[in-house]
Amino acid sequence: MKALRIAIIGDYTENKHTHIALNKAIDHCRGHLDFPIVTTWVATDNIGDPARFSQLADGLWIAPGSPYKNDDAVYTLIRWARENNFPIFGTCGGFQYMVVEYARNILGMKEAGHEESEPDASRLVISKLSCSLKGQQEEVIIHDKQSWLYSVLQKDIITGFFNCNYGVNPAFADKLQNSSFTFTAFSTTGEVRALELKGHRFYKGTLFQPPLDSTPEKPNALIMDFFTRIR
Repeated sequence: MKALRIAIIGDYTENKHTHIALNKAIDHCRGHLDFPIVTTWVATDNIGDPARFSQLADGLWIAPGSPYKNDDAVYTLIRWARENNFPIFGTCGGFQYMVVEYARNILGMKEAGHEESEPDASRLVISKLSCSLKGQQEEVIIHDKQSWLYSVLQKDIITGFFNCNYGVNPAFADKLQNSSFTFTAFSTTGEVRALELKGHRFYKGTLFQPPLDSTPEKPNALIMDFFTRIR
């Protein structure tokens, strides 16, 4: 049986608990799927030509751990996946970089930046959160009933598990959306927590980290759906 191949884009660190959780969550899914999954971590300074992933993988997962060793390569790969209808899932840092890439290359915000790695950028579309979510849980409200999140979870409110200090700058939230690129879930105070690109085969991002809410008995539903949907 042909395996589903996932390239995990990130600078893997053995003792980083979010990376450990990501690997474990994939193992949880393996026990509940009827097809094999092969995953390969690809360091950001080894991304190379994005087009090669069309032969090497069936989908991309942009992992937490920003700033990356090679931020530019991550942005280039995200753009390639967006433009070529290639499945891509971004969590935490991956979500944040998806926002910046879209702002720069579709919305014309050439000066869009991420405060953690580009604090002097004139348009910090990703900025420090008003309250850190490092190691925190938070209620997340799914506003878009036509969204991927709602179709999978069938809930208006979920508990998000976070490990981050940065998110979408509220000053730019309205400017970043259009009919295709939409924010689908928010905190109780209205801060963005998830996105998707309508019409794309699979282009989804969450600021929360689904692997932190996964067990062998109950694999995270969003991760399971990512694998089955792009199979």
